[in-house]
Amino acid sequence: MNNSNVRFLWQDPQAAGKFRAGVCLHGHTLHSQECLDFLPRYLHLVPGVSQVVRRYQQPRDGEAPVDFARAYWTPPLTPSSALHLERKQILKLGLAPLVSLTDHDSIEAGLALQVTSSRNEAPVSVEWTVPYERSILHLGIHNLPAHCDRAWMAAMAAYTLAPVEERLPEMLGALAAIPEALVVLNHPFWLEEGVEKAAHPRALERLFRECIQSIHAFELNGTRGWKENADTITLAQTHGRPIVSGGDRHACEPSACLNLTNACTFAEFAGEIRAGHTTLLFMPQYREPMALRILQACGDILRRYPDYPGRTQWTDRVYYRGEDGTARPLSMIWKDQAPWMITAAAGLVEFVATTKVRSALRLLLMKEGESLL
Repeated sequence: MNNSNVRFLWQDPQAAGKFRAGVCLHGHTLHSQECLDFLPRYLHLVPGVSQVVRRYQQPRDGEAPVDFARAYWTPPLTPSSALHLERKQILKLGLAPLVSLTDHDSIEAGLALQVTSSRNEAPVSVEWTVPYERSILHLGIHNLPAHCDRAWMAAMAAYTLAPVEERLPEMLGALAAIPEALVVLNHPFWLEEGVEKAAHPRALERLFRECIQSIHAFELNGTRGWKENADTITLAQTHGRPIVSGGDRHACEPSACLNLTNACTFAEFAGEIRAGHTTLLFMPQYREPMALRILQACGDILRRYPDYPGRTQWTDRVYYRGEDGTARPLSMIWKDQAPWMITAAAGLVEFVATTKVRSALRLLLMKEGESLL
């Protein structure tokens, strides 16, 4: 950690001046499946909406109740659109972009980009979902080699589906031994829906006891509050690991934090991190009130995308897995006739996120912007 450095662009506008490249880690595309099992817990807090949700959760007219654990949404951006978004922000800093897209348990985005991009600048990476000690961990596995990327993805997917926890040290050891790869513990303190609060610290303790030598860095996350990120810095210091940035972008706001480097390729950057050298840069959007950033993300998720045939409406990007195991978009299930209250609620969120109302909310929420310790 002696060679770790965290900077904030609003405090130091010239922070990127001595570096060659900006690195964006941990971004999502349409290949990520984001489970909606958490949704009822929040919707039940909204008068009127709560009654509608409760009605769908109960059997009616001989139909099975809606199980939100079977529902998921996919981020709006394609791999090429996500790459363009992140590159654009980095280029504005006068830096060469290195962008690692990490969808949940999928390497399809990185593979698709290889048609027009090099692995040196856009590696094949994944955010691996790791069930462990009655909790869920998320590991960023960056820059899988071309000759074995699909084999590694198959092995990781098999573990996620049927975890054999005794195998995790061996698997992480083998991944960490790949010279050009980078293994990152993403948002260490984030608690996945359904996981008991007491279980997660036990999972981390066991992970550090059995696998710490195979984890190259801990992530500071651009969508988590500063207190949590500060706790991650302390955790990394305790275990002698460097920190890296992680944008964790799911919508259309570019990554709120980047890494700065003089490396020419992603493999060289991975080597710097593995050697303990790291410089992070938080972007101005990180200072925005978190509630406002979430609202904007919801607006991005719900708005129309005319350039994406077959995924234009939000109902094209939200899926429900039926009794037969097949996932179908809501537009197919509802035949483009969504319940009026859901349509109205979605329209209200989109309106607030994309009009002058958002500016007014920003003034009200500014006192709740990220407080940097």
